[in-house]
Amino acid sequence: MTVGNLGLTDHEEDLIVTFMQTLTDGFTTPYPSRDTFTGRCMTGGSAATQGNEVLVPTPPLPLCALAICGVTPLPGPRPIP
Repeated sequence: MTVGNLGLTDHEEDLIVTFMQTLTDGFTTPYPSRDTFTGRCMTGGSAATQGNEVLVPTPPLPLCALAICGVTPLPGPRPIP
C-alpha cells in the first residue's frame, strides 16, 4: 500500500495491479517520425471552405418563436457607429 487505505488485503491489491497491467490503449511503439510531416495538404476550395471543395448546405431553419424573437433587448438597442 503506497497511497490511500481501501482496506484491501495484500492479495486483493495484487489482483488489482495484475488486472491494471492487462489494460492497454493499443499504443505499443512511439511514432517513428514525429518531427516529420508525413501527411498531405488539402487541395481545392477556398479559405472559406478550408480545403473542403463541397460544403453541405444548411437546411431551411424554422422561424424564431415570437415569444423569443419578439422581445425587445434590454437596456435597448444601441445604434452601431
